[in-house]
Amino acid sequence: MKTNTNLVGKRSLLSLITIVVVTLAQAHVSRAVAGNEDKIIIGETGQIAGGTAATWARVNGAGKVIWVGLTIPLSMVENMPAPGTGPASAVAVLNFPQIVQDTTYFYHAEIQSNQHGHRTNPLYVNPHRYEEPHFDFHFYNIPAADVRLIPPGVFPAKVAADQLPAGYAQPEAGSVPQMGRHAAPLTEFTDTEPWLLTMIAGFLPDASYMHFIEPMITQEFLLRRENFSLPVPLPATLGRSTSYPTECVVHYDKDSDAYHIVFKGFEPIE
Repeated sequence: MKTNTNLVGKRSLLSLITIVVVTLAQAHVSRAVAGNEDKIIIGETGQIAGGTAATWARVNGAGKVIWVGLTIPLSMVENMPAPGTGPASAVAVLNFPQIVQDTTYFYHAEIQSNQHGHRTNPLYVNPHRYEEPHFDFHFYNIPAADVRLIPPGVFPAKVAADQLPAGYAQPEAGSVPQMGRHAAPLTEFTDTEPWLLTMIAGFLPDASYMHFIEPMITQEFLLRRENFSLPVPLPATLGRSTSYPTECVVHYDKDSDAYHIVFKGFEPIE
């Protein structure tokens, strides 16, 4: 999937995202300051399954990133793509705007399309839990070039207690090539209900750093065209000083037939 630099396309997308920002913000009462309005900055865009995927940010009048977003077309959900050429067969690899990379946890996003699901942690009560058709939305803290270098293998190192998000198990020892090690909420190990969505935390093979957070969402759930939220993994210590989100909301935009995955509630973290 090629990055789209067409300005007309970006302007059209900007209009749609601006509408979504207004819609999502209706629940928050605020007073605008003349000459100090928020703005939307589009990152990279690309065509998938006849629609447009894009990274973007909402920046307030003081120049602070307050929302970070990934927009995906519903056409991608309806017609799940075959594996792509990005890291770990990603069908999309999209950098966030420079201001996002410079001031927040996020650097780029990847989308993996799993038409037949993928492996499940064998320690789960249901060892087939993740075999449903679904998407992995990786929100990485490092460049894609670095992701490509992440090796496979078994790594026994454990994550320090203060760096493991509350309510999460230690990551599996096995490192997925061009991804890393995956840590799941403790509730995933015993859940026997039909699986729909999960928020994963990803660690480097040596367990030294949480380098991605990953909503995994089934095709079935996304086809419902509903708004929903996901809990954000919250470590007490990250290992670097940056701005980190505390909320994740997913908004279905019926006008553009697309979803907007939005991280917000940014707070300082060390």
